Amino acid sequence: MSKSWIFILNCAAIIAATAIYTVMVFPTLPAEIPVHFSAAGVADRYEAKESGAWLMIWVMCGLTALFAALPHLSPKTKSIEEFRPTYDSIVYAVLAFMLLIQFAMLNASKGQVNISMYITIAVCGLFAFLGNLMGKVTPNYFVGIRTPWTLESPVVWERTHRLAAKLMTYTAFAGIGLTLVGTSPLLVMAIVITAVLIPVPYSYWLYREQTHPN
Repeated sequence: MSKSWIFILNCAAIIAATAIYTVMVFPTLPAEIPVHFSAAGVADRYEAKESGAWLMIWVMCGLTALFAALPHLSPKTKSIEEFRPTYDSIVYAVLAFMLLIQFAMLNASKGQVNISMYITIAVCGLFAFLGNLMGKVTPNYFVGIRTPWTLESPVVWERTHRLAAKLMTYTAFAGIGLTLVGTSPLLVMAIVITAVLIPVPYSYWLYREQTHPN
């Protein structure tokens, strides 16, 4: 069986698990369920459960189709196939994250989950996992810190992703700890997002250092 089919089957298994859980809890859901939350974790959009309960699953299906296509769309000079096992792990992590969000949304509709804390910890967990993979991502146009400077220089790409890996991992674990001790989820997310953005200007600085040495 080809790598592409194994990838699709693994993605389908995660989506199927999400669908099975949704079917199991569907009879217990209220007539309307929250499908969007504000930054403070307050539900600000509702839909009838007949459509809202399945929204995440449709999104997962669409993303799987996109993720399956990207390796075939990437140019050979910067091919995703160069780091395909890592790419597959990233996709599985994103889909597993969406499964967790589906669990949170459906249970939040019944008042059983602190959605703000749950999502913050889930996001931090995803970032920690992705951080551990950043160093294995080779230059490409779809995954990683893709700035004009990282795409121009393999050295800048490598050093930028090495920094990104450390920042994402350490900050994500710190974010989980801060959330568990009661820190505002908004503050935690601001810290995590800032850490993710730092490699962008860093890549420019590295490129300048490489092309305009003193």
